[in-house]
This record gives sequence, C-alpha cells and structure tokens, in this order.
Amino acid sequence: MKKNNMDDINDKTLKDYLAGKATDEEMVRLTEWLARSEENRKELFRLEMAYHLGKPNPLATREKTAAAEDRLFARIADYESQKDRRRSFRLLRYAAAVLAAVLLVGGGLFAYLRQSVEILTVAALDGVKKVTLPDRSTVWLNKGAAIRYADHFDGDERKVELEGEALFHVTKNPEKPFIVSSEGAAAKVLGTTFNFNAKGRGKASVISLIEGRLEVTGLDGQGKVVLHPNQKATVSRDVKVIKTENTYAPVDAVWRDNMIPFSNMRIREIARILEQLYGCRITVAPGLDNGKTYTGVIKKSKDIRNVLDGLSYTVSFHYTVDGKEIALSE
Repeated sequence: MKKNNMDDINDKTLKDYLAGKATDEEMVRLTEWLARSEENRKELFRLEMAYHLGKPNPLATREKTAAAEDRLFARIADYESQKDRRRSFRLLRYAAAVLAAVLLVGGGLFAYLRQSVEILTVAALDGVKKVTLPDRSTVWLNKGAAIRYADHFDGDERKVELEGEALFHVTKNPEKPFIVSSEGAAAKVLGTTFNFNAKGRGKASVISLIEGRLEVTGLDGQGKVVLHPNQKATVSRDVKVIKTENTYAPVDAVWRDNMIPFSNMRIREIARILEQLYGCRITVAPGLDNGKTYTGVIKKSKDIRNVLDGLSYTVSFHYTVDGKEIALSE
C-alpha cells in the first residue's frame, strides 16, 4: 500500500461528522485519527457530548442551537489550529481499528450505522440513568457519568470504559470476564455487584464490592488486590498504592435510588452508616444498644432528622442534634 500525505484531522471533517454528513473518505480520515491515540478519542467524545446531547433540549430555540453550534465549531477550529497540519501516515493502516474507534453518544444517540461493530457511549446528564448491556448486565450511571462499550461483547472479554461513578450488577459468565476500566484503575469480575467511582483526572478511584469477588488493578503500577464483599479499594495515582478497607459497601451506592439498606444491624452499626452518609458524629447511650437488630430500608433525606424520625418508629429511641453532633438515647 502506498503512502499518502494527508492533513491532520480538520474542522470540516469534524463538523461533517457531528452533523451526520461525513463522506466515506472523511470517515476513513476520522477513524484513522481516532486510532492514533486515546486522547484523540476522548476529544471527539467530549465534542459529541457537547453537540448531540444538547440537541433534544425542548427549551432550546433554533437561535440558541445555532449559537451553541457556532461556539462548538469555534472550539474545533481552535483545537485544530494547535495541531501540526502536515503529517504522513499509511492509509487504512488501522483498518482493524476503524470499527472499534467510531463513537456513539447516548442521549443524542448519533451513530455511524454503516459499521458492523459499534462502540456505544451512554451518558447520564440530569440524573441517575439505568443501562442494560449486551450480556444483560445492568449499570446505573450517577449524574455526569458515562460509559463506552461494544454493542456486542465478542471475543474473550466484556470491556467497559467508565468516566464518573456507576453501580454494576454483572451477569455471571466464567468463560468471559467482565472488565471495567477508568483512567487510573480496572476491575475484573466474573459475576458480581460493585460500585466504581472514577473521580476524575488525577484523582483516586474508589471501588466498593457489594456481592461476589472482584480483582482490582492499578493502571499506574499500584499493583493488584482481590476484594471480598463489604471491602473497598482506593487506587491512588499520587502515592502509587492501593488501599483496602472494610466497609458497608451498599452505602456507597445509595445515590442510585436514595434508599439506605440495613441488614440485621444493631443500633451502633446503623449509627456508623449514618455518620458515613451525613458526615456527622453520633453517640449511642449504653442502655440503647441492647442487642436487637434491624432489617429494612429507609429513604435518604437531605436532613438527617427525617431519617432519625423514621428509624425511631422501629428502633425506639430519642435524639438530640447539636450541629454535627447527634446523641441517641432511650
């Protein structure tokens, strides 16, 4: 195959792609550019998020939409002007990556449907979003989170890329491990339920295991650990370590439905959970901790008093609140 001198990706190609008007030649150019680096793929992902997810907004007028597109295309032009516009590479050298590199965005859900394999991107913009994956695994995305995955989990692994926080309930398949990766950490499972909080660029990733067994790997040389239920791993990029600790893992996923679960818990254990959720300090009178346990769920409220009122009907107690100090008594 002969070499071709081609401009680096330009603003016209990006505009045509975002508007759904890209030619086959432009798609070849774009997908080769995507295959060259992860940063290129992330850049297009961000541009698609800005462009397509704003389209369905019923409050957006034609004038507002046009103005937003003008700002977006100005950003594309600025991005393009910073690049070296003359680079040489082999045409279709990354033919195998063409199918895997095309990105789709959930919400606006723009797709280049002529490819036989698609990489889907789903984002939660305004609140928690539930996603069913090709293997029937379920993912709940916290607000602002996004995942990328193949429309068919072919091959020996099921791979998902995550930005932000998500709760995963993975369908068991010992023959095909399920792998979730973020910028700094990866979790490998066969079938399990866990919360993965990829907090953002340069920050730690926190992974809490609710059910099953989970292998957590740091992607910057932090090593590898295996989690058991009610354990949490914090993968730090700064100190290059993985910290593990015991926890009540369901608490980390309360954001999904705002329901706080308790299972055969004594009053002191419930108090520790509320401390974790509300950032307060709760003292329990000695006579109140009589060995009785409580099982059930209660709705999380912005004001902890509402939660304490609800609990006091089942676990009989009185309480006083002084700022962040709370006392439970008989």
